[in-house]
Amino acid sequence: MAGDSEFSQYLSELDNPNTEGYTFFTKSQTDGYSLEIHRKFDEVSGLYQYKSYGELTSIDAETVYAVYNDLEYRKKWDSYCADLHKISETTEQQNIYWRVAYPWPLSHRDYVFIRKNKIFQKTDDCPRRWCIIGKADSSSTYEVKSGVIRVNEYEQTLAIQPSDNGLGTKVFLYYFDNPGGALPTWLINWAAKTGVPQFMKTLQSACEKYSSK
Repeated sequence: MAGDSEFSQYLSELDNPNTEGYTFFTKSQTDGYSLEIHRKFDEVSGLYQYKSYGELTSIDAETVYAVYNDLEYRKKWDSYCADLHKISETTEQQNIYWRVAYPWPLSHRDYVFIRKNKIFQKTDDCPRRWCIIGKADSSSTYEVKSGVIRVNEYEQTLAIQPSDNGLGTKVFLYYFDNPGGALPTWLINWAAKTGVPQFMKTLQSACEKYSSK
C-alpha cells in the first residue's frame, strides 16, 4: 500500500505545502486551532479532494497521534462513529471497520480500510514526525450490513509534527471520500466544508480530555 516515499511526500507538506492544482476553499480559526483548506475537483466522481493545513496550538503531537489511533476512545468523542474496530492486524498494517451514522433519513455508511503508521526522526536532536495513511480496501469481502452503504473510495492521511514553538502540533490532512448512494454532490461538498473544521475542533477537545479518559 504505502511505501516510505509516500509517507515522506505527505510529511513534506508540513513545511512545504504543495497546492498545485488545488484552489483555496475555506479557512477556520478559533481558540486552540487554525485550519486552511484547499480542494481539487475530481472529474470522475464530481467530488473534491481536500488538503488541509493547520495547527493545534496547545496540544502536543504525541497526544494527537495517540488520540487519532485510539479506536475505542474515538467511539466516545466522535458522535458520528456508530462502530469502529480492528478486523485484523499485522506488524505492517491494520484492517479496520468503521460505520458512520448519517442523520435521518440518510443511510449509514461503512468503510473497510487499511491503515499504516510511520514515525520519522532523522537524528536524536530532531523532533519526531508522524504519518498515518488510511485507504479503502475495495477488495474486502467483509460483511455488508443491511441498510448500510459500503464506501469504496476513501482516503484520509494525517501528518503531524511539533509546532515551531514546541507547544502545539502542526497538522496536514489529505481527505477524499465518495459516500455513494443518492446524495447530491452539493450536499457532499457542503459537508466537507463544515465537517473538516468541526472534526479538528472535536479532535482538539478529545485531546484535551485524553489523560483523564
